Amino acid sequence: MSRSKHTDPRNIRAARRVGAPREERGAGDMSRSRQQLRMLKETGALAKPERGQPEERFAVKPRVIVQKPQAGFHHPASKQEVLEVLNAVGPIAIYGLNSIELTRAPAGRAGAVLAFGSYHVPGRIVLYEQPLPPWRFVGLIAPETSHQLARAGAVLTQLPDVSATLVDWPQDTLCRFMLEEVLLHEIGHHVLQQHTGKRPARIARTRDHEAFAARFAERQRAALLKRRRREG
Repeated sequence: MSRSKHTDPRNIRAARRVGAPREERGAGDMSRSRQQLRMLKETGALAKPERGQPEERFAVKPRVIVQKPQAGFHHPASKQEVLEVLNAVGPIAIYGLNSIELTRAPAGRAGAVLAFGSYHVPGRIVLYEQPLPPWRFVGLIAPETSHQLARAGAVLTQLPDVSATLVDWPQDTLCRFMLEEVLLHEIGHHVLQQHTGKRPARIARTRDHEAFAARFAERQRAALLKRRRREG
């Protein structure tokens, strides 16, 4: 039985629309699917780099806007590093994403180091500035947060004499956390939203949105790790 091209898997549909962003949604039919896939490969939308070769870059990609951080803060990941992640994930991340903003901490939370990123429909991701490490917290950090930070490479030190916790980020671990934990998670929110009707409001309960984003980020981290091992 013939299927509508709008029922294609997300990655194929996204690649098609990135490859031909101005094409009408009803253009073509399933009898032309092989020609469409060939066109996508020729334009690079589905191309995978050979080992040792540079990755393809997509002509259609979101704006990356960088706001100067306030004193004592910085953006751990650069504009170029954000674009590298988008290219690694591919069309499913790029399609429908309008902007990624490296901006200051949310209003009223300038000292809150645990405000990492957020997704705003439709198609806007915000990554917040972070204080220069090491970070100092009063009291203990919640176990779930401690596990997340430690998994990303942070070094947590309990200071019982002053009832505080010190969090340090060796080398590039904070940058990788912002890219591989925070950015990929917010891209997951975008993928769910973009490929389920693109409504101007969230299409799922917060719990379900978070669960999907977490699974998406986990799969993409595994893919990035596999790629680094292969290329290393």
